Amino acid sequence: MRKAFHHAVWPWFVALPATPMPAIAQNAPAFELKLDIDQDGKTDRAIILQEAGGPADLYIYLDVEKPDPPRQPDFVKKRLTEDQVVDLEAKGKGSLAITSCSGCGAIKSTEETLTIVYRRGKFLVGGYSRNWDWNQQTSSGVETTLGDCDINYLTGKATASTDLEEGKPIKGKFRLVLLKDWSADSRPKACDF
Repeated sequence: MRKAFHHAVWPWFVALPATPMPAIAQNAPAFELKLDIDQDGKTDRAIILQEAGGPADLYIYLDVEKPDPPRQPDFVKKRLTEDQVVDLEAKGKGSLAITSCSGCGAIKSTEETLTIVYRRGKFLVGGYSRNWDWNQQTSSGVETTLGDCDINYLTGKATASTDLEEGKPIKGKFRLVLLKDWSADSRPKACDF
């Protein structure tokens, strides 16, 4: 019995190194998602790699159904976020949503979702949302600051709210941002608190 188990496990050890993953993936926790981000009817793959407490890197492989040998990713975005990635999800029309948080339910917590799309051969930021819930101890008790913002770069429209109010439109037009150029500094002022 022990010998049969040993032989059954051995192919896994041989097959794992052949998986086309970035070299740094060997010890990093990863989120992986298959989707059709370029909407060509073929399976693509998105991978988030993040060491504990470190920045998250995004790797996108297009057409992973091809029986190619391991290859380089078609797109890499280093330091996509400094916050802890908590979800990777496929949305409609090939979009990819990456959710991260800072504080993650603690006294001071923020959550961000970056929506990525592929249009005309380029990876773009299609949307960005952020919400925050900060509790500060004051001499008169606890002061809570709540708010959120939601920017749709595809339509150019956005809303923001504070406390428990319904979101109100943000004036101005929001233009598409290339994913390669995205950073926390790209975040609109309405999403700061």
